[in-house]
Amino acid sequence: MDVKVFQFNGCEKCFNESLLLKEVAKFKVEHISDPKNWKGEKVDVSVITGYLLPGDLEHLQNIKNNSSKVIAYGDCTATGGVFALANQKGHDVTPLVNLIEDSISVHGCLGEIEELELAIEGNGFPKLKSLCQVCSRKATCDYLESINRQIELEDSETCFNDLGFLCSGFTATECKERCVDYNTPCRGCKPSVDRSGIRMMAMFGTLAGNIEVATEHNTNGATDKLADEDDDLTDSLPDIVGNFFRFTLPTSGLPKGRIPSSGTLLEDVFIGRLIEEVPLIAGLLGGAKSISLTMKFIETYEKANQIEVSEQTKKYREGLLQLEKELQDAIDKEDASVYKEVTDKIRAIAGNMNLSNIFFGGFKSQINEGDNFDDYKTHIFEVVEGTYKNGSVEYSIDSEGIIKEIKISEGL
Repeated sequence: MDVKVFQFNGCEKCFNESLLLKEVAKFKVEHISDPKNWKGEKVDVSVITGYLLPGDLEHLQNIKNNSSKVIAYGDCTATGGVFALANQKGHDVTPLVNLIEDSISVHGCLGEIEELELAIEGNGFPKLKSLCQVCSRKATCDYLESINRQIELEDSETCFNDLGFLCSGFTATECKERCVDYNTPCRGCKPSVDRSGIRMMAMFGTLAGNIEVATEHNTNGATDKLADEDDDLTDSLPDIVGNFFRFTLPTSGLPKGRIPSSGTLLEDVFIGRLIEEVPLIAGLLGGAKSISLTMKFIETYEKANQIEVSEQTKKYREGLLQLEKELQDAIDKEDASVYKEVTDKIRAIAGNMNLSNIFFGGFKSQINEGDNFDDYKTHIFEVVEGTYKNGSVEYSIDSEGIIKEIKISEGL
């Protein structure tokens, strides 16, 4: 079967993952990194990766006209993904389904290669359990006493949401990356329902029923309306879009933002995000450079604010940076077997290819059984207003830990 994989815009992580298709004997796979210059030829299956813009329509139509089947592989193509957070700043990242008809979507960030194989072969996807069903943490759905942006990693049994620590597992299906296994709450890369962000807001809002919300009296006799004042609820959730709609903003029903762009589309993804969410976002969109990009965000903040980093943490980080070089070499050579070997090693330290285990001050879960986890266990850190720079990355946060300015000079 003739399979062509086309990379449009973004980090190339799913494009790189599709190298594993080369290990399937019945597939004849070709990777095309410049689809705009593809002349067109008949193909059995075309796989689209990367985020899409309306200007890509002509090239997508060319691919569709020459293909028996078209598959959107990964969230960026299927729902807009993390890059679509830039739509808050007026960009127009658009899911494939809104640009061409009759495409198949493989959700996930990272898209799962096993599901892509099923889609190519024309086999249906297996029925997946909800993430909550496979999570080791258990929920009570009791009302919350507080909402927390960070927690200490002492309780490994209680649902994150019961701890006031937002997790979108209620509206997500089980996935290969399983961020929750590494003490990282789900942000919903594989939604189980339509408009999952809206539904998760409703669920979490119910749990937060006892949290103070500022209201003002309605003179017409209707229910009181929200007031334009700070309160415990809004103070605790300063980035609704980034946390509830991280992967699905274009499909959420929310209007496109009208805030002027502050730079490139990549930089606009980060504006308005919370400092404690930055490592995972960088891990999502950095492609083959995710590790070094994430480290630049983390290490400059640690150094400026004297966050202690153990020798064991440094060793694991150095190991990851070396693996990143090996990963790039495997990608350059299109060596699927070495790619798999290297990514397995990255997962063993970083948790998954989204780097969910990496955080400020250390790691969120134990890496090797023989380790003393306390040697590199991360803890709640203080939010400090300021400007932080490390090589190609410079960013400023306010007193609430919200990114206000950012410059990323390195191409991804």
